[in-house]
Amino acid sequence: MVVSSYDNPRPARMITLYGVESDFDHVKFPKKTYGIGKSKCTYVQSNNTLVLTDRHAHTVYMYDTVKGTSEAVIDGNIQKPRGACVGPGDSVMVCSNKKNSIVHMTVNGEILGTYPVDIKNPNSLSMNKDGTKLAVSNSGSGMNKLQLYKISPT
Repeated sequence: MVVSSYDNPRPARMITLYGVESDFDHVKFPKKTYGIGKSKCTYVQSNNTLVLTDRHAHTVYMYDTVKGTSEAVIDGNIQKPRGACVGPGDSVMVCSNKKNSIVHMTVNGEILGTYPVDIKNPNSLSMNKDGTKLAVSNSGSGMNKLQLYKISPT
């Protein structure tokens, strides 16, 4: 599994089902330590790609964990990115908290689409295994919501 960390110079860690932690040896993370809720990650296993959001830099980082290369994705549609998950076809879905939308992109950082959601301040998201349903939750105080979206193939 891959998990986000906070108050740690390594913002993402790997952990086995037995609780053994390890680092991404070939990944050079930004020289910053993220606090709680400032960064989240996901991992696209088929492409060896670690995805890391940086909320205050309005940036999504894509790391090739084998080659050690990285790509910083900065786009006007990505504002205060929060949660990320693996999307259909090994793509990536990211919550754009400030834009109340989900940004869909490739592991190379190409934006495939931006989808407004009927939820304020989207914070976390998860896709089912066959890529047909997306669950999105928010972080609005007093207005917490969980929304389920049906994804249709294009």
